[in-house]
Amino acid sequence: MSNSGEYPKRFETVLRLKDGTEIFVRPLKTEDRDKLYQMYTALSKETNYARFLIRKPITRWIVEKWTDINYRDKMALIATIKENGEEKIIADSRFYTDKETGEAEIAIVVLDTWQNKGIGTKLLQYTIKVARKMGIKALYAYISPENKRIIHVTKKLGFKAKWISESIEYKIELPLKQNKTK
Repeated sequence: MSNSGEYPKRFETVLRLKDGTEIFVRPLKTEDRDKLYQMYTALSKETNYARFLIRKPITRWIVEKWTDINYRDKMALIATIKENGEEKIIADSRFYTDKETGEAEIAIVVLDTWQNKGIGTKLLQYTIKVARKMGIKALYAYISPENKRIIHVTKKLGFKAKWISESIEYKIELPLKQNKTK
Protein backbone atom coordinates (compact mmCIF):
# COMPACT_ATOMS: atom_id res chain seq x y z
CA MET A 1 0.00 0.00 0.00
CA SER A 2 1.10 3.52 -0.54
CA ASN A 3 0.02 6.88 0.74
CA SER A 4 -2.15 8.52 -1.88
CA GLY A 5 -1.31 12.12 -1.00
CA GLU A 6 1.88 14.14 -0.90
CA TYR A 7 3.70 13.87 2.45
CA PRO A 8 2.95 17.08 4.42
CA LYS A 9 6.39 17.94 5.81
CA ARG A 10 4.87 21.17 7.22
CA PHE A 11 3.27 19.07 9.97
CA GLU A 12 6.61 17.87 11.34
CA THR A 13 7.45 19.38 14.73
CA VAL A 14 9.32 18.83 17.97
CA LEU A 15 7.34 18.85 21.21
CA ARG A 16 8.98 19.40 24.60
CA LEU A 17 7.57 17.43 27.52
CA LYS A 18 7.30 18.79 31.06
CA ASP A 19 10.52 16.95 32.03
CA GLY A 20 12.38 18.58 29.11
CA THR A 21 12.39 15.49 26.88
CA GLU A 22 11.92 16.33 23.22
CA ILE A 23 9.86 14.08 20.97
CA PHE A 24 9.63 14.32 17.21
CA VAL A 25 6.09 14.39 15.78
CA ARG A 26 5.41 13.79 12.13
CA PRO A 27 2.82 12.39 9.76
CA LEU A 28 2.86 8.61 9.43
CA LYS A 29 4.51 7.11 6.34
CA THR A 30 3.81 3.75 4.70
CA GLU A 31 7.27 2.53 5.63
CA ASP A 32 6.39 3.01 9.34
CA ARG A 33 4.14 -0.08 9.34
CA ASP A 34 6.60 -2.37 11.19
CA LYS A 35 7.40 0.24 13.85
CA LEU A 36 3.68 0.99 14.27
CA TYR A 37 2.95 -2.73 14.62
CA GLN A 38 5.69 -3.01 17.25
CA MET A 39 4.17 -0.15 19.23
CA TYR A 40 0.62 -1.52 19.10
CA THR A 41 1.65 -5.06 20.05
CA ALA A 42 3.59 -3.66 23.03
CA LEU A 43 0.49 -2.00 24.53
CA SER A 44 -0.89 -3.45 27.75
CA LYS A 45 -4.33 -5.07 27.63
CA GLU A 46 -5.74 -2.07 29.54
CA THR A 47 -4.29 0.50 27.13
CA ASN A 48 -5.38 -1.56 24.14
CA TYR A 49 -8.95 -1.67 25.52
CA ALA A 50 -8.94 2.07 26.29
CA ARG A 51 -7.96 2.78 22.68
CA PHE A 52 -10.25 0.31 20.86
CA LEU A 53 -13.05 -0.49 23.35
CA ILE A 54 -12.61 -4.17 22.47
CA ARG A 55 -10.31 -6.84 23.77
CA LYS A 56 -8.71 -8.14 20.59
CA PRO A 57 -5.05 -8.21 19.67
CA ILE A 58 -3.80 -6.00 16.86
CA THR A 59 -2.95 -7.82 13.66
CA ARG A 60 -0.50 -6.91 10.90
CA TRP A 61 -3.45 -6.62 8.52
CA ILE A 62 -5.04 -3.90 10.70
CA VAL A 63 -1.77 -1.96 10.89
CA GLU A 64 -1.40 -2.31 7.12
CA LYS A 65 -4.78 -0.56 6.73
CA TRP A 66 -3.76 2.16 9.21
CA THR A 67 -0.67 3.05 7.20
CA ASP A 68 -2.81 3.79 4.14
CA ILE A 69 -3.02 7.52 4.89
CA ASN A 70 -3.85 10.09 2.21
CA TYR A 71 -3.12 13.21 4.33
CA ARG A 72 -6.47 14.75 3.33
CA ASP A 73 -9.38 12.90 4.93
CA LYS A 74 -7.15 10.31 6.65
CA MET A 75 -4.34 11.73 8.79
CA ALA A 76 -2.07 10.09 11.33
CA LEU A 77 0.61 11.77 13.41
CA ILE A 78 3.19 9.75 15.30
CA ALA A 79 5.44 10.74 18.17
CA THR A 80 8.91 9.23 17.94
CA ILE A 81 12.13 9.08 19.90
CA LYS A 82 15.59 7.79 19.06
CA GLU A 83 16.44 4.59 20.90
CA ASN A 84 19.79 2.91 20.21
CA GLY A 85 20.10 5.01 17.06
CA GLU A 86 16.73 3.82 15.72
CA GLU A 87 13.48 5.76 15.46
CA LYS A 88 10.82 4.27 17.76
CA ILE A 89 7.12 5.16 17.69
CA ILE A 90 5.80 5.93 21.17
CA ALA A 91 2.40 7.45 20.35
CA ASP A 92 -0.13 7.55 17.53
CA SER A 93 -2.84 10.14 16.95
CA ARG A 94 -5.13 9.98 13.95
CA PHE A 95 -8.36 11.23 12.53
CA TYR A 96 -10.67 10.16 9.74
CA THR A 97 -12.87 12.80 8.16
CA ASP A 98 -16.45 12.31 7.07
CA LYS A 99 -16.47 14.04 3.69
CA GLU A 100 -20.17 14.92 4.00
CA THR A 101 -20.03 16.61 7.43
CA GLY A 102 -16.42 17.82 7.51
CA GLU A 103 -16.14 16.35 11.01
CA ALA A 104 -13.45 13.85 11.94
CA GLU A 105 -13.28 10.93 14.35
CA ILE A 106 -10.08 11.13 16.36
CA ALA A 107 -8.13 8.48 18.24
CA ILE A 108 -4.91 8.61 20.23
CA VAL A 109 -2.76 6.14 22.11
CA VAL A 110 0.53 6.41 24.00
CA LEU A 111 2.83 3.46 24.65
CA ASP A 112 2.46 2.40 28.31
CA THR A 113 6.09 3.10 29.22
CA TRP A 114 5.66 6.70 28.01
CA GLN A 115 2.35 7.47 29.71
CA ASN A 116 2.02 10.11 32.46
CA LYS A 117 4.69 12.32 30.88
CA GLY A 118 2.34 14.71 29.06
CA ILE A 119 2.73 13.13 25.61
CA GLY A 120 -0.98 12.43 25.19
CA THR A 121 -1.95 15.99 26.02
CA LYS A 122 0.76 17.58 23.86
CA LEU A 123 0.09 15.25 20.92
CA LEU A 124 -3.66 15.78 21.14
CA GLN A 125 -3.14 19.57 21.25
CA TYR A 126 -0.95 19.34 18.17
CA THR A 127 -3.43 17.06 16.38
CA ILE A 128 -6.18 19.64 17.03
CA LYS A 129 -3.92 22.34 15.53
CA VAL A 130 -3.29 20.20 12.42
CA ALA A 131 -7.02 19.44 12.07
CA ARG A 132 -7.79 23.17 12.20
CA LYS A 133 -5.19 23.90 9.52
CA MET A 134 -6.75 21.17 7.37
CA GLY A 135 -10.19 22.78 7.70
CA ILE A 136 -11.83 20.09 9.85
CA LYS A 137 -15.09 21.44 11.34
CA ALA A 138 -15.12 19.31 14.52
CA LEU A 139 -13.37 16.38 16.16
CA TYR A 140 -15.16 13.61 18.01
CA ALA A 141 -14.43 10.25 19.61
CA TYR A 142 -16.21 7.47 21.44
CA ILE A 143 -14.64 6.63 24.78
CA SER A 144 -15.25 4.30 27.68
CA PRO A 145 -16.41 5.91 30.93
CA GLU A 146 -13.62 3.87 32.57
CA ASN A 147 -10.97 5.82 30.64
CA LYS A 148 -10.60 8.56 33.25
CA ARG A 149 -7.25 9.72 31.83
CA ILE A 150 -8.59 10.63 28.37
CA ILE A 151 -11.79 12.06 29.83
CA HIS A 152 -9.65 14.42 31.96
CA VAL A 153 -7.34 15.37 29.06
CA THR A 154 -10.12 15.99 26.54
CA LYS A 155 -12.17 17.99 29.06
CA LYS A 156 -9.10 20.14 29.76
CA LEU A 157 -8.73 20.76 26.00
CA GLY A 158 -12.37 21.85 25.59
CA PHE A 159 -14.10 18.67 24.40
CA LYS A 160 -17.69 18.23 25.61
CA ALA A 161 -18.87 14.76 26.60
CA LYS A 162 -22.30 13.30 25.90
CA TRP A 163 -23.43 9.99 27.39
CA ILE A 164 -24.68 7.42 24.87
CA SER A 165 -26.69 4.95 26.93
CA GLU A 166 -27.35 2.49 24.09
CA SER A 167 -23.63 1.77 23.71
CA ILE A 168 -22.60 2.60 27.29
CA GLU A 169 -19.94 5.08 26.26
CA TYR A 170 -19.29 8.77 25.91
CA LYS A 171 -19.11 10.69 22.67
CA ILE A 172 -16.75 13.60 23.10
CA GLU A 173 -16.84 16.50 20.68
CA LEU A 174 -14.74 19.58 19.99
CA PRO A 175 -16.01 22.14 17.47
CA LEU A 176 -13.07 23.76 15.68
CA LYS A 177 -13.15 27.41 14.73
CA GLN A 178 -11.68 27.83 11.31
CA ASN A 179 -8.17 29.20 11.48
CA LYS A 180 -7.87 32.22 9.18
CA THR A 181 -4.07 32.39 9.42
CA LYS A 182 -1.60 29.64 8.65
